[in-house]
Amino acid sequence: MHHVPINTITREQARDLWRAYQKHRHWSQPIDREIAAAYAKIAQGKTVIRAIESVATGGVNDVGLPNLALARADAKLLRLTMRGDGGASMTTSLRRSKALTFDFPAGTFTGKAGWRNAEALVPLPPLNLRPKRALQNYHILWEANWQKAPPVDPFLLRRLSKHGDLWVILGVWELTAVEASVLATRRL
Repeated sequence: MHHVPINTITREQARDLWRAYQKHRHWSQPIDREIAAAYAKIAQGKTVIRAIESVATGGVNDVGLPNLALARADAKLLRLTMRGDGGASMTTSLRRSKALTFDFPAGTFTGKAGWRNAEALVPLPPLNLRPKRALQNYHILWEANWQKAPPVDPFLLRRLSKHGDLWVILGVWELTAVEASVLATRRL
C-alpha cells in the first residue's frame, strides 16, 4: 500500500527532539504538542504517516476512483462522492454521532470518474488489534474496493491531533477468507 511516512529520523534523534520539546512545553502551542507526540511515537519505534495525504497521492483505479480510503474504525460503510473537478468527499454516517467527512480539493484525483458516487465496506480490526474501548477514536486506511466487496490490506490508525494529518500505525492485517466472507454479507 502506498502511504506517506514521515519517519525520516532515527529513534534516537526522535527521542532527543522529544526531550527538547519537553524542556520548553510551558511555552508550547497545540502544534508543538502534535510535533512532540509524533517524536514520541517515532522514538517508541512506531511508524507515523500522513494518512489524508496518502489517500490524495495514492492514485486512482481504472475507473478514476481513489485507490485508498480512510474512515473511522467504528463505521461499516464509507460513501465516496467524486466531483467533476477531481475533488471528492469520503463520508461515514454513524448512528450515535454526526457524520465524519474527509474532503479533498479540486484536482486531487485526476482521471475519468467525473461526478460519481460509490461505497466501500470498512473493515473491522481483528480482535487482537482492536482497541478494547472507544473504537470511534481510531481510523482505518485501506485499499478500497468501491463495490461493497471486502477490502484489502487495512491499517489501524490513531490520529495524533484533532485536525492534523499525522497518524500512528497501530496495526496492519490481511483479511482471512473467513473475515472477508463475513464482511461481504454484513448487513449495513
